[in-house]
Amino acid sequence: MMTLRAASTTLVLAVLLSAHASVAGAFERPAITQADQPLRVLRGVAVYKGTSGVMVQKDDIVETGEGAGQLEMSADMMIMLAPQTRVYLASLGTAQAARLELVVLAGWVKLANKPGGANGRVTVITPLMRVTLDGGASIVHVSEGKSEMFAEDGAQTVAQVDGRGKPGAELKVGREQYALRPDGQSARVLARPPKEFMAEVPIPFRDPLTAAPDRLKGAKVAIVKLREAEFADIAPWLGADLALRKSLVSRYTARLADPTFRQQLDAQLGQSADWKPILHPPPPPLKPGH
Repeated sequence: MMTLRAASTTLVLAVLLSAHASVAGAFERPAITQADQPLRVLRGVAVYKGTSGVMVQKDDIVETGEGAGQLEMSADMMIMLAPQTRVYLASLGTAQAARLELVVLAGWVKLANKPGGANGRVTVITPLMRVTLDGGASIVHVSEGKSEMFAEDGAQTVAQVDGRGKPGAELKVGREQYALRPDGQSARVLARPPKEFMAEVPIPFRDPLTAAPDRLKGAKVAIVKLREAEFADIAPWLGADLALRKSLVSRYTARLADPTFRQQLDAQLGQSADWKPILHPPPPPLKPGH
């Protein structure tokens, strides 16, 4: 059983402030700064190997395997991914889009965002819940049929998300409070997280996030393409109740030229509202007199 001590949570902001002072200006773009094992990055319609020093881009899907990984969006914003976690980088919180937006399909994510930092408000979207934090630290967990979060530090909000990806009314979640949204039920906020949640929190998440060494910040590591994306790579995303699903349909239509990809997609999603008009378009209307 773990204890997230109040003293350790207050260290989060101090760590972030010191990181900001030591590495300010070192970021050219958001990057993978730590990886126990290479992460998988789905970029465009291909699969790449993500290692420490590899820059990430808007619309990248980043997934961990047996190891954990850490992304640093700026000196003010860090994201740790536990093993077996899938995230989509919907917005990077750059000057062009002040809000950093992360979609979590499965797994555990911990975020530390410096109040008033360069990335502004952070939004985390799951199939069942939307979490927003302007500053502080948050732990978000997504499993089958349930989304939950723990506000380790800083006031945050949650809103339940419907099947079309539309959020409802926001609920305030205070420091060290917990929010839960089971599938088919309303979101609710509890004064303390249940013991089961605390016991399952990944061990590295129990301490404040720390920035990677300066030498990794300036590294320029080229991302390595492994292969074109297969249907199995993207199937969990295409079948999820997420607002971004339509953009993924447009993105992966290009892979329909591959007979195997097309056949597998058709077998699983060919009759869905997203793919049926593409895979099985209705015949053109008959001309008058025919």
